[in-house]
Amino acid sequence: MKAENGGHHQLSVMVVDDDPNIGRLIKRNLEGNGTRVIEAASGLDCLETLHREKVDLLILDLNLPDFSGWGILSLLRLTASLRQMPVIVATVEPRDQSLVDRYQPDDYIQKPFDIRDLLLRVRRVIGAGSAAGAPVKGKLSTRES
Repeated sequence: MKAENGGHHQLSVMVVDDDPNIGRLIKRNLEGNGTRVIEAASGLDCLETLHREKVDLLILDLNLPDFSGWGILSLLRLTASLRQMPVIVATVEPRDQSLVDRYQPDDYIQKPFDIRDLLLRVRRVIGAGSAAGAPVKGKLSTRES
């Protein structure tokens, strides 16, 4: 469901993480700014939702109960309609530069993270993407409540 408003569309972010606390933390901090947040607790939920709904940014955990996050990222990069989707990897795994080079996420943040740091990364990734595309409605703040 895309909300149109004078050429702007509501920013839509999908958080894919099997830890509901992470999803709630990110959702609480993004929704107050007019961002629509979709939560997925598994790779299958993520892939099914991506085929049904418009998502502007994916925040992806690598350790999911059914798929590796790298496997999901690989599928995205091989799917023409999803290839350009910005992805921020958010995981407990230390950065493996060879995997980052291979699958090319737009950013990588290691858990535990400061929510303000993640929100700055979201702003940067979305800002880079929206410069070439449609303007995005709403600003991202760094609220923690």
